[in-house]
Amino acid sequence: MPKISTRTSIQSTARAASLTGLNSAVAIDPNNLPGQRVRNVCSPVWPHNFVRTNTIFQVIHRHHLRTAWSDKHPAYDIINGNDPDSQPTNGPGTNIDDFFAPEINSDLSNANVQLIASLGLHSTAPGPTTDPNCPGPNCGSDFTSSIDGVEYYAGIKVAAIINEINGYTHTGTIQVGTPAIFGMNFQAVSVGQKLKIGGYSDAIGTPSPNLANAIAFVDRSIGQMVTTLQNRGLAERTLMIISAKHGQSPIDRTKRVALDDSKVIAAPIGSNFAFDIADDGALIWLKDNTGGKTAAAVSALKNFPGDTGIQSFLFGDALADMFQNPAHDSRAPDIIGITRVGVIYTTGSKIAEHGGFNPDDVHIALLVAHPDLPKSVVQSTVATTQIAPTILKALGLNPLELDAVRMEHTKPLPGFDDTADIN
Repeated sequence: MPKISTRTSIQSTARAASLTGLNSAVAIDPNNLPGQRVRNVCSPVWPHNFVRTNTIFQVIHRHHLRTAWSDKHPAYDIINGNDPDSQPTNGPGTNIDDFFAPEINSDLSNANVQLIASLGLHSTAPGPTTDPNCPGPNCGSDFTSSIDGVEYYAGIKVAAIINEINGYTHTGTIQVGTPAIFGMNFQAVSVGQKLKIGGYSDAIGTPSPNLANAIAFVDRSIGQMVTTLQNRGLAERTLMIISAKHGQSPIDRTKRVALDDSKVIAAPIGSNFAFDIADDGALIWLKDNTGGKTAAAVSALKNFPGDTGIQSFLFGDALADMFQNPAHDSRAPDIIGITRVGVIYTTGSKIAEHGGFNPDDVHIALLVAHPDLPKSVVQSTVATTQIAPTILKALGLNPLELDAVRMEHTKPLPGFDDTADIN
């Protein structure tokens, strides 16, 4: 079989840039996906096929409990997990009973506003500020181009979550019961941190007015969910976890250094460069990583007369000790570049990015709330990987059913080690 690239081409079969056409991963065109041999038949590799373990959605679904989730791309089909015995060979995963993933990079347009209305969903965000049919000042761009636009987009998913709390599918049309696990991704704060008109006002993290607006929107949205839980009599038996996948760097915008990775990473490596993923860290793949070619690429980057932004490199044994070994696993990058604080790879105007190893990237908020939990601040270091076994524990399920927990010996969050009756 050919080497499988992690860069798949995912396109909609619906109208170009359609917001709802990309719902539930059904609009991913399998003809644009890489192939793999399954029972001697070349089949498309769907996003969930890339996952090598199960997920909490798979564990919970196997126990006949309802699952739901809302995210920003149909490619978040990955959270279904990979179980060849139960998941389709050619199609979206089925471990999430109600998956709502309107594409965040679709058109900020009247057409998409009307598409959402046709589903019976109405954004919980404040009304449009510039055009009665289009939220935000950048109509024709995408939902991440303005604070108003991304809040409108998130408000669609908030409405979907409220429908699910009330026992319906995300559209509010079919009564199915409240899921055992459900939730959503908020993008408003992330966009507020990265837009030139947002970010922080100083090095200690005072939000700018636009970022403060985004934070307040998320706060109000969570409040709407809590109120709905209370109205349904579910608040006393619902565990709420609020966290983030990452932060953004730099908080201190005076440290921002913008570099073009095509010029400072791809060009120095030359013809052996395959591709990179570079935001404020650099994951680099080579066409050929044999016979000292990885070391040669690192040497080329170190000797580049310009600024690559990279202060140290992981490759060879050092990389394999922390991650998968690229000599045997084509999904692992051949080189990881760890950047100086403040370096981001962009040719645009954004002021911060994520994906690197800097403190502003990896230090994030984590709030766990339940009426039976005493108010406290945990001073010990925890990791977001501990959220998954905590959720299973709270549902009365065995965290050891999760592959990653067994492999990495991940413990639930402090206070949940002996708690199995919060549900």
